[in-house]
Amino acid sequence: MKAKDSFQLLVQNLRDCPTLETTITPKLVNEIWNCFRRLEPGQGDEVTPAVLLALILFDEDLFAELLTETQLDQLHIIAGQVMQNYELAIKPKNQVGQLLATTIKESERI
Repeated sequence: MKAKDSFQLLVQNLRDCPTLETTITPKLVNEIWNCFRRLEPGQGDEVTPAVLLALILFDEDLFAELLTETQLDQLHIIAGQVMQNYELAIKPKNQVGQLLATTIKESERI
């Protein structure tokens, strides 16, 4: 195998290799959300902490009184971190691999 072929294989492998493997996918989120939406507290389904937290995050004006201001701030911080982690889970970034692949690709052009 020539050096150029080896570099091209390395570039492809770097691009294809995620740095984070996860089982969280948009499809899974959709499936679980659909299950969540089918809950009927008025029909006997239990009101769980997950339901209350979802309501607080969804309609803070009505449900924020269930938390202190400090707790609400902490909840918003955690929710923001969860969102960042979700974005990384569904779009894993291999920044080092992408940088190496780009550098190798550009050096081949020279």
